[in-house]
Amino acid sequence: MLAVSTSVTMIIMLIIGLLVGIGIGYLIKPTPTPTEGAQTLTQTIIQTVTRTVGETGMVTIKVWASGSPVDTTRVDNIERAANMLNRMLETAGVGVRINVEKQFFRSDYMDKLTAAFAAGEAPDIIAMKNLAELAEGGYIIPLDDYINKYKDLLEDVYPVLWNSVTYKGKIWGIPQDTEARPLYFRKDVLRQLGWTEEEIEALPEKIRTGEITLLDLIQIAKEAQAKGLVQWGFYHRPNFGGTPFEIMYYQYGGVLQDPDTGKLVLVKSAMLKELQMLYKMAQEDKVLPTTMIGTSWRNIHSDFVNGRVLFWFGGTWHWSEWQRVPYHEQLGNLTEDYEWENIGFALVPAPEPGLKPMTLSSPYIYYVTSQSKYPELAFLLIVLATSAPLDAKHAVDSGHLPVRMTTVDHPYYKQSKFHREVAYMLEYTSFEPIHPRFSAYKDAWINAITKVEKGEATPEQALDEMVSILKSELGDDIIIRD
Repeated sequence: MLAVSTSVTMIIMLIIGLLVGIGIGYLIKPTPTPTEGAQTLTQTIIQTVTRTVGETGMVTIKVWASGSPVDTTRVDNIERAANMLNRMLETAGVGVRINVEKQFFRSDYMDKLTAAFAAGEAPDIIAMKNLAELAEGGYIIPLDDYINKYKDLLEDVYPVLWNSVTYKGKIWGIPQDTEARPLYFRKDVLRQLGWTEEEIEALPEKIRTGEITLLDLIQIAKEAQAKGLVQWGFYHRPNFGGTPFEIMYYQYGGVLQDPDTGKLVLVKSAMLKELQMLYKMAQEDKVLPTTMIGTSWRNIHSDFVNGRVLFWFGGTWHWSEWQRVPYHEQLGNLTEDYEWENIGFALVPAPEPGLKPMTLSSPYIYYVTSQSKYPELAFLLIVLATSAPLDAKHAVDSGHLPVRMTTVDHPYYKQSKFHREVAYMLEYTSFEPIHPRFSAYKDAWINAITKVEKGEATPEQALDEMVSILKSELGDDIIIRD
């Protein structure tokens, strides 16, 4: 067994405390003692490296990830974890060094990943969603054995998040981040409508309690448009996503997956009500562009940031994106002071009285691929890359929420007012189904939304077509309920 000398104990403690973020004192189990625990963990990690790699040499770990411009920490944090692990190995006198090759994509890279696998050149670590597709396709490995072996390093992961990485009884990844999807609103426009500061600041709470619904906001949007204060009352994302589509469907009583069979579910009554609401917004009240689907992301952000849109169904990460991407036509990157002065956020409101506000979380996930030559080492880098200090850096810098309970007490996280104030939304969150064929469901769904908003079909016609497509595409994998 490789021994760890007493002379490096303080550095070991520093590295373990810095990377793991559990601070040892946060561990659920009272034993072993901090020094013994640090040495044991360090010995296990170093033994893993020397057993799989040897005593000397350079190991290259490749990591791929995707996301918005502020999400590059998904690959950068793996590199930071490797640098820290290299310091640990150097201190212990081990001659192995870990080099990280990273690639970051602005959109889904499934086609590139498939090609890399076919060529035998897949990365070791990937950060993406697509869990069921990846597991069924043999692209990733289950991590249960590693999670059990290193459970002391994972005891502060939010328990609810394990649901997002569990499929067919196995754990396939480590949550990389999570988020909420709020409704953003322009405070400056509300001021021009005559709202007082007290009324503006009270809006999120009134949405939370259901006192103000989406129907109320539609009337406010119509007033703002009529007075020429904005061009549009509402924008939503230009492609399929949780906000507002899955959220609104859930709010109307929809279910997406049967818990007993795992099959996908379409509740026709809930879907019809959603399509009717979107039809109302685009075709009747005309507060939503009929060409919303397919609009460029840059135009969407630019229009909201420049105050041409009153309400935007966005994500928590956009708060940081607006500070780092020059969407504003005069200011370029927004300052956070500007955001607090002019932009507010709330839960996605109940569509109508009697329903509930909600948000949705769709965690990004770190996976170890089935082609990795060093799967346990890749797993360790993932664990360290999601530890509290690096979790805090990703969360604050990218506008996401943390995956570790200890992260909320980290100084870097606590300094962010936005993150402190948005955290309550996780109490109202929901999740997407985990199913390998959900992409076909989403394709049929966005097709229905597009036709309804453009006025090419009534909500009833769009729903009938959606049901027909899903029955044809998914067969026994879909349950249709009235």
